[in-house]
Amino acid sequence: EENVDFLRSVKISFYAVDEAHCISEWGPDFRPEYRRIRPIINEIGKAPLIALTATATPKVQHDIQKNLGMVDAQVFKSSFNRPNLYYEVRAKTANIDRDIIKFINPEKSGIVYCLSRKRVEELAEILQANGINARPYHAGMDSLTRTKNQDDFLMEKVEVIVATIAFGMGIDKPDVRFVIHYDIPKSLEGYYQETGRAGRDGGEGQCITFYTNKDLQKLE
Repeated sequence: EENVDFLRSVKISFYAVDEAHCISEWGPDFRPEYRRIRPIINEIGKAPLIALTATATPKVQHDIQKNLGMVDAQVFKSSFNRPNLYYEVRAKTANIDRDIIKFINPEKSGIVYCLSRKRVEELAEILQANGINARPYHAGMDSLTRTKNQDDFLMEKVEVIVATIAFGMGIDKPDVRFVIHYDIPKSLEGYYQETGRAGRDGGEGQCITFYTNKDLQKLE
């Protein structure tokens, strides 16, 4: 309420909603504030509005427009193609940990996504034991440690983050050279968003996913 009062007292000339897909999909759980943007704008006062996202399927796009009251707005779309990213799906074997250790260049920055918090902790320890400067990140960790691990990764004190999908919102590290999915992602949109954190500087980014039918059954 204080913020609304303050914003009413200044002249707002433009509203920009970044990561606008949070309005849809899992956003209401993770970022419920996004659902309140339109009512708050109505309280503050009218001004031009833009919503930005890299991962909007037609359904998500419609959700964004409907929730922000901009169904008649002009839509600008660029290609989903990222030619500097290399995609590969590999069979997940009993030697997956060894395969990941062999793949990782300890001097290059990267993210390894796992579905479970337990696996995040275990894999981070295994990588550390094999000379890779890795740290874990998941929503179950205390916020101080979690924030420190994220900041150390951004400041290049840590090369590799092993994480659940809780990691990545608003992460704009340009030189991420690889994104590994230890488990297959929950959705194609999620996969595109997570792998899209690689190669933001235009340099090469390697996106490797490990796959088994068992993982698919687990997700279903």
